Amino acid sequence: MKKNKSLFIGIILVSLIVLTAIVGPYLPFVDQQLKTEGVRKMSDGSLKVPAFAPSSVNILGTDAEGRDILSRIILGTKEVLISILGITLLRFLVAVPLGLMASVNKVVSRLLDLYNKIFSFVPVIFMVVLFVNLPYIMYSPHRTIIVIIIIALLEVGRVGQFIQTSVITVSKKPFIEAALSTGTSYNKMFSRHYLPFLLPELMVNIILDFGRNMFLLGQLGVINIFLAHRIEVVDPLVFEVINDSNAWPLLFKDVTFDVFSKPWIPVAACTFITFAIIGFNQLGKGLQKYFERNSIRYF
Repeated sequence: MKKNKSLFIGIILVSLIVLTAIVGPYLPFVDQQLKTEGVRKMSDGSLKVPAFAPSSVNILGTDAEGRDILSRIILGTKEVLISILGITLLRFLVAVPLGLMASVNKVVSRLLDLYNKIFSFVPVIFMVVLFVNLPYIMYSPHRTIIVIIIIALLEVGRVGQFIQTSVITVSKKPFIEAALSTGTSYNKMFSRHYLPFLLPELMVNIILDFGRNMFLLGQLGVINIFLAHRIEVVDPLVFEVINDSNAWPLLFKDVTFDVFSKPWIPVAACTFITFAIIGFNQLGKGLQKYFERNSIRYF
């Protein structure tokens, strides 16, 4: 740990995030009901309507409905972690088999290359905006799951080609040729030779992908695109989109106005999102250094 500061910092930061998601809602200062507040009497006797600036009562201030920002962030931590975990795991569950098949099959390799070129030509955020605003997805009761699938699949090509390149690189190692010459079966070849080289690589890239997805969700929040919302019927021809999630990016909902009148709201969201991104990036880099020092090459 002393020689690997990135790993130490990453473990500390990520552990704090996970601990917040698990224990945070039960802390005594957290308002689990997120009670709203209409008017507050100030120390000088005046009355003020929310949002309230950071103070001893609300360390990070409140939103426009008087709900405590710190409580919203703590209660939303679990949702944020589940979201980025779902996106990352789904992406790798699809990309790893594709990458392995592409390393031995030219047809799959060409299809994977085409897939990657199509979806890497335009920044991911633009592709997400294009798909998630389609009427079917916009008003679907399963919107959250659909959006997670879309975000995950958009970068399957990138991860798949990365796996393909790694497998091809390992295949050229002398010990692979030696194993082939002795008639080692495919299953034993994979478990004894490929997996020890690919597993560290997968671990590092999965953790780095957490940070990448956290950044993407923050970007989407700024342009008012969120994973979860519900539709309420105002009258037979009018529908209203209701965002009542506590996920961190939702604090960016009115960022263009809040940044001037209530800056503590977007600043709080930006701070915690940055904290998470740094934590995952440091943990990924720290693991990379750890594997390198233990003579495990994964790139």
